[in-house]
Amino acid sequence: MTVYLIDGYNVLHELLGHAGVLDLEDERNRLIDRIASYMGGTSDRAIVVFDSHSQMLQKTESATANVEVYFGSFSRSADSIIEREVYALSAGQNVAVVSSDYQLQKTIFRPNVIRRSSRQFVGDLQEHTKRIANSQNCITMGHRIEERIDPGTVERLKALRDELAAPQRPSHPGQGSDA
Repeated sequence: MTVYLIDGYNVLHELLGHAGVLDLEDERNRLIDRIASYMGGTSDRAIVVFDSHSQMLQKTESATANVEVYFGSFSRSADSIIEREVYALSAGQNVAVVSSDYQLQKTIFRPNVIRRSSRQFVGDLQEHTKRIANSQNCITMGHRIEERIDPGTVERLKALRDELAAPQRPSHPGQGSDA
């Protein structure tokens, strides 16, 4: 199991580039969802840390069982929280630090700690998304009804259609139309 310590805004900036962000909270939630998907199916977990301007460190509700989200404070930046967690976790677990902050990457040289840039991690997220989207395990839905029902039913429906489309013949000789 690996614990990913992720600088949230660093990764978000890499993911969005210089595109204007209309709703920062929506973008954070999308990022957390993508990270949860990336962690899904593994025993790995993630701690995503965002800088904040509040007075106190805040932990939000976990997105999933294996993704926790923290917002820093005036006195504790995301980098300092990540650094503290590296020292606490690396003694007994594998840790992957995801940040492009050069100063942070310089200070986290420890056994069991892997350093990943935000660009590398975003590449991993994008590859994971492609793999899921192109997976043979995905259920594809046909757009035509013939593709979604069994062939015997298709044949019976075609026969019924043909029967209904045939010109109506009088059922008894000598009877004509109601005209």
